[in-house]
Amino acid sequence: MFAFVSASALADEGPAGGASIRILSWNITGDAFAAEPQEFQSLLRWADPDIVLLDEVSPSADIKELHAALADLHPGDDELWYVSVGASGGRQRDVIASRAPLEALPEFSEMVPYPDADKRYIQANMSDEHRSYSDFSMDHGIPVNAAIVVIDGKRLLTVIVDLQCCGDGPDSWPEYRRQVEAREIRRSIEQVLERTTVDSVVIAGDFNLVNGTAAARILSEPYSTCPDGLSAAELYHPESDANWTWDGRGMPFPNGRLDFQFYCAESVQVLSGFILNSESLTPEALQTLELENDTSARTGRHRPLLAEYGWK
Repeated sequence: MFAFVSASALADEGPAGGASIRILSWNITGDAFAAEPQEFQSLLRWADPDIVLLDEVSPSADIKELHAALADLHPGDDELWYVSVGASGGRQRDVIASRAPLEALPEFSEMVPYPDADKRYIQANMSDEHRSYSDFSMDHGIPVNAAIVVIDGKRLLTVIVDLQCCGDGPDSWPEYRRQVEAREIRRSIEQVLERTTVDSVVIAGDFNLVNGTAAARILSEPYSTCPDGLSAAELYHPESDANWTWDGRGMPFPNGRLDFQFYCAESVQVLSGFILNSESLTPEALQTLELENDTSARTGRHRPLLAEYGWK
């Protein structure tokens, strides 16, 4: 069963909960839940998440396919999944799905625009080729979505982002655009925190930190509800010390850590977690989890992140 949330929806405390919250974040680059449904569902069963944060979802993707994957995680279970599909980002929508009720946020329920002055500056610094490339359009807003998940009697602000890709240096227009996106997302988060109370914050997604960490610093600096700022969850591949989330083999950008989960360490702690990469598993583990060695690779270049949080 599923429920869609609207900007005016207010959630009551739901039955989902327990000692921890398992959050899966994943840049699926299109519609992996439809293009590779078996692999997508196998990875979700491995993670067994309470909250699923997806970025770079194609607007043409059939969300019913995501519904089917979520419903089959626990066959026969009548538990309700709540789903919020972001309105901003054009070709890169962000989706939040939760086993606990969601509270939709007006600040993120419509398009989150680029400021006009920044938009003009970015376009002026693009090449003619880039300006004509539809994937770089800013007309449909910044790829972001957010909602408050009401779980264990607590209110968790969850934010999923997909910042601008690429760039050939710290002075490039893609890096400038990343920082503009981070700044505007932060502005919207602060508006939420000014008008309502939350117990903690998690910001996840593809940060595309190929030219430095400025965009991540903008989003992780102190908030009113988290005076010490946000920390990055330290996650690794199973049985490995590797922490790359982008598979750059055969691509211009090498393997790298582009995807993150940032959390407020004053209110929650990371109990466990890992980067879902089936290539790191032993043959015995693959068999137990009903995965193939290349299951992760079939679903795209980005590897999902799973972090299990506990309230302090």
